[in-house]
Amino acid sequence: MFFATAVLCSSTNVFAQDVSLDNGWEYAWGDSPFNADGIPLWTQQDSLADWQSIAFPANPPARGAHHNVWFRITLPQQAFRDPVFYASSIDLLAEVYLDGTPIYKHGQFDQNGAGEFAGWPWHMITLPEDFAGKTLYFRVYSDYLSIGFWGERKLTERVDALKQIIEESLQGFIVAGVTIFIALMAAIFSLLKGQRRQFLNVCLFSLAAAGLVLGDIPAMKLIWDHPLLWNYIGAYAYFLLPIPMFMLLAEWLSKAGLEVRHFHWLWRAHFVFILIAGIGSVSGILALTQLYPAFDGMFIVSLVLLLVSVLLVFKRVRLEQKLLILAYFGFCAVLMLDMAVAHNWVSWSSVPVSSGALLFSIAIIGLSFNHYLSTQRRLAKLNVSLESKVIERTEQLSMMAKQEALRANGLLFRQEKVEIISDLIFELESCHTLEVGMEKIAKSIESICEPFFGVFHVMVEGEWQNVRSWGQATNTLAPNINKAIKPKINNEQGEFPFRVVNQQGSIRHVGLLQVQATEVLNGYPTLHFMKLLKRAVEKINITLANIALREELQRFSYEDELTGLKNRRFYSKVMGSEIAVVEKHQQPLSLLICDIDYFKNFNDTYGHPAGDEALKSLANLLSHFFHDGDIVCRLGGEEFVVVMPNVKSEDCLQKAEKLRAAVEKTQIAYEGNLLENITISIGISNWPELIEDPRQLFQQTDAALYQAKENGRNCIRVTEK
Repeated sequence: MFFATAVLCSSTNVFAQDVSLDNGWEYAWGDSPFNADGIPLWTQQDSLADWQSIAFPANPPARGAHHNVWFRITLPQQAFRDPVFYASSIDLLAEVYLDGTPIYKHGQFDQNGAGEFAGWPWHMITLPEDFAGKTLYFRVYSDYLSIGFWGERKLTERVDALKQIIEESLQGFIVAGVTIFIALMAAIFSLLKGQRRQFLNVCLFSLAAAGLVLGDIPAMKLIWDHPLLWNYIGAYAYFLLPIPMFMLLAEWLSKAGLEVRHFHWLWRAHFVFILIAGIGSVSGILALTQLYPAFDGMFIVSLVLLLVSVLLVFKRVRLEQKLLILAYFGFCAVLMLDMAVAHNWVSWSSVPVSSGALLFSIAIIGLSFNHYLSTQRRLAKLNVSLESKVIERTEQLSMMAKQEALRANGLLFRQEKVEIISDLIFELESCHTLEVGMEKIAKSIESICEPFFGVFHVMVEGEWQNVRSWGQATNTLAPNINKAIKPKINNEQGEFPFRVVNQQGSIRHVGLLQVQATEVLNGYPTLHFMKLLKRAVEKINITLANIALREELQRFSYEDELTGLKNRRFYSKVMGSEIAVVEKHQQPLSLLICDIDYFKNFNDTYGHPAGDEALKSLANLLSHFFHDGDIVCRLGGEEFVVVMPNVKSEDCLQKAEKLRAAVEKTQIAYEGNLLENITISIGISNWPELIEDPRQLFQQTDAALYQAKENGRNCIRVTEK
């Protein structure tokens, strides 16, 4: 396409020059009716529309609630070889008719004459050779602030129009290429140690400027004819521009000791706007035409606030910061002018936004590089000064070299031990039980204490056990379990208890490390190493306390707080394991589900605290009747379940009957008063006697419980084969 375009642009127009269509326009509000052949009647009969003259075919007076308007113009007598009608832009959708014949369409009109936004491209409308004297009609729809044409309108040769598009795009391509290059350079400089945030902001601004320019280059439509895509690229690059600009101002002015919190609030506000705009446009809630006015209003308010704040401190900042402020507001002035043209506040003209973005990028990168180079120069001078001082102190440093070497060895030794300790603590954090944690400590303790000798004891069932020892036999004795153990260190040996302190403050010893010094460490005092061990054990103890807390929380997660029985979560976990065991060994498995009869009435009569006493009373009876391998859980509310491995249905039924009778006779006391006795209904099932699939135990047992309730309650029902 570029080759063909280049050939076209290289040719010379031998026919008429371009004809600007600045006069002779008429408009009519509303939309034309169409005949059966789809021809708009307004193009056939003048009397059907209220045609009015207009100087410029845009924003006719008395718009009101109108979203549709027609424009027309009689084409002049002019000879062209390949005639086209060229327009810079039309707000928003347009269909073009030549004496009633459709010749061009931008966007898709629905039955109501409306449609979705399709972008703001230029339009090149092909005309027949005999166009002279014919009337060109434009059917336009817009729910935007503006309606109609924007920019240039003319008759021209196709080759001249393409040539104009290419010429107008050359500067944009150059600016886009330069700004992308600046972004890459800034990204490279951000990888260096100095001024990383500043160069990242420059990179972000240059990329946004490149996107703004690319979205506005006319030739992009020739590369890929998707004007809405290019409009979105340009729009969101435009919305992004203030963020790095405000961040750059905050970065530079903060170096002058100025308060820059309001700059941060401004760029965050624009960031929120981009998020809302992106989500809204993707979801279809917001259209691009709605975002521009909102952003422009927000940008104007931001500029006013910035202008006021910057003017107050302009005299106090350095020259480079003044240059930055002037460059910033210069570029903002270009954006404001472009905004004024876009909103028809001033007459149309081509605003060099791309040039402004390029100049601002060059100014920013120049100031940043200059600041970077000046910093490097200051560092170079400082290095020269330091070198001179180093030369003066060479003799002193040579005398200190041996001491520094010893110190380095000591630090290296300490760092190695700290890394081992850190790795151990990291491993401990993944442990779920203290037992596993103590095993990990036993594996790593020797590498922590070497080259010293040592013994590591672990508390097992109330007794100390020596689980790890290294080096020569020590003179330390086994610890006394009846005596409180406290950390003890000196230059020869140390004793470090591993203990867990719960939330109530009680202490439980779980391990003991006894270390004996065997040699003088190279560059690291023995007492310092003992203190290092003491701090390490203290950190490990904190981790062990967390492990113990997780164990306790795990226990609580499987326990019903009111009754002390296991809960539904525990039942769900254990039932799967029990089914797997009985299937493997072909052993019977019985299940019993019971709940309190008319428990809601009981609660309503005596209150929920009394109901809690009834639940605890039933829980105590269940714990008394079922043990030695039976698992009792509270499913929730007044419902309980008992898992009975290796128990036949007959034995389960006998126990259930004893339980039912005991519950019926049990009196419940609450606040000194005896309440009415409760009764329970029970459902029973068994595998493999009564059902074929053990995974159906719960459903079958629950169905038996339902039958018990249906048959009058206070009774037992067994699953039928």
